[in-house]
Amino acid sequence: MASVSQSQLQLLGRAAKQQLPRVAFNASWKKLYQIWQIGEPDGAEKYLYLTSKDYALLRKMAHIDSGLDILSLDFNVPRDQMAQQSANEKYANISPEADYVLIKLAPQLARYIMGDAIPHLLSAQHSALRLKVDTAVALCQQLKLSQLIVVENLDSFDNLFAYSFTPGLQPIIDSCMVLYRGSHDYSPAGRKRFLRLIEPMHINVIAFTDLDPAGLMIANTLNGCRSMIVPQQALSSPNELLAISQINSVADFNKQHKQLTYLKNVSSPTAENAAAYTAQWITLVNWISHHSVSIKQQHMLAKSLSLSLLSIKL
Repeated sequence: MASVSQSQLQLLGRAAKQQLPRVAFNASWKKLYQIWQIGEPDGAEKYLYLTSKDYALLRKMAHIDSGLDILSLDFNVPRDQMAQQSANEKYANISPEADYVLIKLAPQLARYIMGDAIPHLLSAQHSALRLKVDTAVALCQQLKLSQLIVVENLDSFDNLFAYSFTPGLQPIIDSCMVLYRGSHDYSPAGRKRFLRLIEPMHINVIAFTDLDPAGLMIANTLNGCRSMIVPQQALSSPNELLAISQINSVADFNKQHKQLTYLKNVSSPTAENAAAYTAQWITLVNWISHHSVSIKQQHMLAKSLSLSLLSIKL
């Protein structure tokens, strides 16, 4: 196991690139000096003086220790790739869970990839693909994907194509990739990295969450997301929606103080970016707040609610 840490390698790299004649003799440099005895501390041990020959030797010793070149460090790789260079695969910033996403494809996209003769149990409605992030990005490029739906809950991700959608939303559902937001066994780290990588592709990112403060906060903070899926009745007849028996959990709403505060802050008329939000979004935030609304995705399916698209930002 390498004895030099990632931060110490970065420290060495910065100093070596600049060929600094001296560095502050802090704890990190003292540790490096104890390991290799390279450089010359001043009498007060305030600075460590280094020559070009010292830097060449530090570079060589760091390479022997870690397998890495301090002049060309790249920690933004998966562990399997780091293992090809170093005995310490944990130098890699991309941990295993951050290198994968859980996706599924709309049936017509699945047929494009697999053909029509897909066994029933492997159809898009019944299975998901756990892909490396780079592979998922390449698939988006291959499909020339325009619609991506990020789903909050795993069972709703599994059952997305069983929900009811308005005629305006259905064509989007029919041509989308579905991405699980991530939690528990599926880390959100992969989803975050994936959304960052596809940002230049200008894919329409849509959130499908619970209809409550936490869900709206998720939708508003997803990278690249500008719209979300909500029950049509929340927009057209909210009183009728709340009149449905066993659909709203005020107790769950009352647990979401922080998320509600966030929503009120960003949607306030005095908020810095308040003008960026649609009037429909602001109305929904106020309605949820006023009526203590928490309607879960599972109840949207159980009650056969027709789902529609709401724009969050202009």
